[in-house]
Amino acid sequence: MEQLTFGTCVKRSWISTWQAIVQMPGLFLGVFVVITCTSLLSASFQQPPSGADFDPATATSHALARLALSILQLVVYGCLTIKVNRFVLLGEGTQPLLPLGGKPLGRHLLFTLGVGVGTIIITIGAALVAHRAQSAKLALIVIPVLLAYLFVIVRLSLIYPAVALGSRLTLPTAWKDSRGHFWNIAGMGLIAYLPLLLIWIFALLAGGKTLLTALLEGSLVANVAQAFVSTVFLVLSGAVMSWVYRRYANGLLEHVAQ
Repeated sequence: MEQLTFGTCVKRSWISTWQAIVQMPGLFLGVFVVITCTSLLSASFQQPPSGADFDPATATSHALARLALSILQLVVYGCLTIKVNRFVLLGEGTQPLLPLGGKPLGRHLLFTLGVGVGTIIITIGAALVAHRAQSAKLALIVIPVLLAYLFVIVRLSLIYPAVALGSRLTLPTAWKDSRGHFWNIAGMGLIAYLPLLLIWIFALLAGGKTLLTALLEGSLVANVAQAFVSTVFLVLSGAVMSWVYRRYANGLLEHVAQ
């Protein structure tokens, strides 16, 4: 645990993001290209050709193709995040691409999938409740559950830089280290991400339905822009969590490189 102020962590997150992009341009561009290509391919499988009859076999193959592309994106996201974590915390460059024999990537993906499964369960539960409850009652049930889930994810977020350094999925330790720091961690993320969020919001307001349609239909320009913003966001996310880790990690430090 380092004595760092809130403002220092936010400022250094932005600086580390720039340094990571400049000093690891090949990695950044490679991830950007992969995200762009997979997004375009996924959009091409989104809808059947105009006027074509519904074919269950084709629909299934398209769904499997989108799933495979999503898994590929998830792996690429994990690789970039881990490399940014190690760049900020260890000063490590692009080599090795899979540090510690790929164990950090496996643990990163396992935790991310766990978060995704939890999100799906909550979404399905909310949909089931929606059929039985009135809108007012639905809000009273779903909103507290979503807030509680968000609280848990933020409290466990220290696990990402920890596993990047070689720690196992020591969730109780991550939970203990983040005790009493929820608002600071969430606030750091919000303030650090705010410039990118504002850019994206302004783009949606300016483009509106046209931009959303272009993304869904696989427009090259729209998907390239989205992929670029997504890649920058991933680098920034890794930098933010690295500085949060430096500020609050205590017990997690004992599990590094195991």
